[in-house]
Amino acid sequence: MRKVTIKIEGKEYDVQLQDDFARSLEEELQKRLPPHASHTIKDLLQAYLKKCFDCYVLEKKMQELLKKLPKD
Repeated sequence: MRKVTIKIEGKEYDVQLQDDFARSLEEELQKRLPPHASHTIKDLLQAYLKKCFDCYVLEKKMQELLKKLPKD
C-alpha cells in the first residue's frame, strides 16, 4: 500500500492505495493538476470530468472493436 496526498482548498487528504494504482493516479493528477498546489473543488471536478470523458471514449472504442471480432 502507498499513501497519496491530495490537497484541496488548503486541506490535505491522505488515501492509501495499491502501489501500482497509486503510481498511475499520481501520474494522472500531475498531467491534469499542478503538483504541490492547493486545488479548488472546481479544479478537481474538471479533472474528474475529463477523465470520465477519456473512459467514455475508450469504452466506445472497445465496444466497436468487440463488434469486429468473429462470433463463435
